[in-house]
Amino acid sequence: MMWQLFFVSIRRGLARYKESEDGVTAIEFAMVGGPFLYLLMAIFETGLMLFAEYLIENGTANAARMIRTGEVQITGVTEANFKTTVCGNLSSFLDCDNRLYVDVRNFPDFDTVAVPSAIDGDGQLTTDVTTGAQFEPGTALEVVVVRVYYDWKLFTPGISKLSNLAGGRRLLTASAAFRNEPFGS
Repeated sequence: MMWQLFFVSIRRGLARYKESEDGVTAIEFAMVGGPFLYLLMAIFETGLMLFAEYLIENGTANAARMIRTGEVQITGVTEANFKTTVCGNLSSFLDCDNRLYVDVRNFPDFDTVAVPSAIDGDGQLTTDVTTGAQFEPGTALEVVVVRVYYDWKLFTPGISKLSNLAGGRRLLTASAAFRNEPFGS
């Protein structure tokens, strides 16, 4: 008789537990919250990365205009000053000193333009970008190619599809190709 009461009380408790809806919201949020927050982080990082690329493109266009009009050549702007111009007021947002690379090359005409590769077979930046970058703004009527690279470190784990460099990094690029104006003539 004692065992019967014990089993009856267990059955009643299980029946009450089965029909209870207390805590369902917390369990559902635990199941959906993690993937939602991960997706939100991935969207935020993608947007931040695209915003950074837009800022780099805008800085490149403004700095390239200085070369095209002869301001860089006439005033003697150095490579470091040009890099600062490209980066503009982004130093708090981007690590321009260590991750921004600027390469400016001149050519006699558009047919002779040769742009070296930026990424090697191992997913690393080539020496043409890192140590072999040049700063040759050219003279009047020469063709100039300005290339700017930024080594962006992805911070959301698992979005390696966005990575084009080894180690979870993405290369953001901006460029401008133009013929210098006839300044100084």
